[in-house]
Amino acid sequence: MSNNYKLKLDGLVCPLPVARTKKKLNEMQSGEILEVSGDFGESGENIKRYIETHGDTVLEFKIEGEDYYLKIEKA
Repeated sequence: MSNNYKLKLDGLVCPLPVARTKKKLNEMQSGEILEVSGDFGESGENIKRYIETHGDTVLEFKIEGEDYYLKIEKA
């Protein structure tokens, strides 16, 4: 069974959310799930773009106002 991790990035603006997401993914094993949330919508877009270009999978992506949520599967 794979593990699920959560990363709350409220109050952070780029490049910190992308860097912290990358760091956490590097600590994870293939097939594990990372849920990322924060309150600066542009950071959510940047994280999504990073994930899509580095081989992991975005399973879910939502932005509501400035709040964002991503569910990522580690490749």
